[in-house]
Amino acid sequence: MAKEKLSKDEKFEKVDFDLFEALSALDKKDYGYYDKLTEEQQKKFVPYMMLMWMSAIKGSSGLSSYYVMNTEYTANKYFFNEHVQKHPKLQWLMLCSASPGLGKQFHQWIPHISTNVSKLKATAKVKDIKEYYSKIYPKTDDKTLQEFAEAFVTDHKRKVYLAEVFPNLKLEDIDVLNQLITDKDIEQYERDRGN
Repeated sequence: MAKEKLSKDEKFEKVDFDLFEALSALDKKDYGYYDKLTEEQQKKFVPYMMLMWMSAIKGSSGLSSYYVMNTEYTANKYFFNEHVQKHPKLQWLMLCSASPGLGKQFHQWIPHISTNVSKLKATAKVKDIKEYYSKIYPKTDDKTLQEFAEAFVTDHKRKVYLAEVFPNLKLEDIDVLNQLITDKDIEQYERDRGN
């Protein structure tokens, strides 16, 4: 039995989701790109991966900062909302809106902070956080990176403490509580508990 030749459309349907083509479409603010994907390609679209790749580019410090900050402000802020997560096309549109539309950029993968640290189950280490920041801000001097990392770790230790004391609070609530209380409040709380 002879094999049938596939038409161009059938060949396209067999193609996997192309991450770098999608990043290029984001850079161009191609809001219609998601609709051009086949159903199989849409199933292979992983919004979280696109978010991570989208936020980091190699380029001028101003443009790099823009990508990080605008991806956070426009997409990441609501990306994992229980209602938004159900709509990958909406997530695509959010990512498109984060792009400045200046054409193709060189995106790089920035590893994220470990899950245990981000879920407040482990305390962050200055060395790890400094390494993380050095990848996000490669042109920043060592002293500034050290200061950022130390400030992050200090703040993170308070959040870990609050997560242990109030295990039923959501991470967002712990963030809010961390902003509202002071170290003196924590010391007073510990004294009141007899510690």
